[in-house]
Amino acid sequence: MDVLRRLVKEADDPNYVVLAERAIYDYLKVEIDTLKAAIERIGTAIDQEAAKGQGEDWSLMVGYVQSCREKLPGAIEEWQKE
Repeated sequence: MDVLRRLVKEADDPNYVVLAERAIYDYLKVEIDTLKAAIERIGTAIDQEAAKGQGEDWSLMVGYVQSCREKLPGAIEEWQKE
């Protein structure tokens, strides 16, 4: 929070938005990583169930999990690395 408090005082800095986003991301990194792992686990479980091919349509859930992955901070940067 100290970093965010300092940033608020420097709101006229041209890099303010980028610095604020980075500080918030750094602050939430552990929670983001935990959520990312949970999304990956549920995605894997859904993929395994869908692969059983028992006439069930898992596409809605597959799409929702993919949407969750894309909304996570850092998701676009990681995708661009691949």
